[in-house]
Amino acid sequence: MSDVAIRPITPDQHDAVMHYFDMVAYADNPNWAKCFCCERIVEDYESRTKEQNRTLRSSLIRSAKANGLVAYRLGRVVGWCHAAPKSELKSVPGEPASDVGAIVCFVVAPDQRRQGIATQLLEAAVEHLRSRGLRTAEAYPRAGEVEPSRWVWSQYVGPLSMYQKAGFEIAENYGDFCIVRRKL
Repeated sequence: MSDVAIRPITPDQHDAVMHYFDMVAYADNPNWAKCFCCERIVEDYESRTKEQNRTLRSSLIRSAKANGLVAYRLGRVVGWCHAAPKSELKSVPGEPASDVGAIVCFVVAPDQRRQGIATQLLEAAVEHLRSRGLRTAEAYPRAGEVEPSRWVWSQYVGPLSMYQKAGFEIAENYGDFCIVRRKL
């Protein structure tokens, strides 16, 4: 899909990305609207409000401290991927490691799903983590069909097959989800 451009998040994208999170990303699933991709960066996510998470995400983007990639099609944001050094994240499986990057979230616009955007974001995330000097990319995909109401996170991490097609291998299997890794 050559009409999709993927860029690391930078402050100049603030308004477009915040509009995406506010109006597009969760249009078909308002239960996710609280997140603003903050679940993996704060200790107390469950006790936080949507407004707190929005303020945090906005601040991170404006201060160039946000980790992630943004997909654009025809000048509009159509996807987001949170990829960061694992040592900067909270509540991810395993121990922090200074040479590991974690890919923890994909949010593709409802009208753009099933068009390969998440796959393109995944490849861009791998390259982004490599460019930051990390040696391994790690992710936590669902390991099969999971009841959406049981594991909300299972809907935004992507399927195991997407990672396997991108060269990731299962490192640990927990039944509902796996830890997958790819050397960079």
